[in-house]
Amino acid sequence: MSASEKGHLFFQLCSDHLSIEAIPRTPLKLDLNALKERPLIGYEVMMWTPHFVVLKNSAGHEITLRRNGRMIVRKAASESEAQRAATAVMDSIEQCMINE
Repeated sequence: MSASEKGHLFFQLCSDHLSIEAIPRTPLKLDLNALKERPLIGYEVMMWTPHFVVLKNSAGHEITLRRNGRMIVRKAASESEAQRAATAVMDSIEQCMINE
């Protein structure tokens, strides 16, 4: 299993070898209810539960986001593309979604 670190995220290839898991170095406390009411700009909420939300970006990547900030990125053409998608979500979250 390959793993790498970039910025504030740690990345590892999922066991299916088709998805990338992005793990924040420090667990977050996200308000997924707020995300349901006010989606991140540039993302479509495909599915919402109290425990996770599935987002879709303009490139068609599916990003499963959990309350603690962990993500799984699917439908990316490459590992680096998946890492960029996860980083972009995290940047958006840091701007408007973290509860203090």
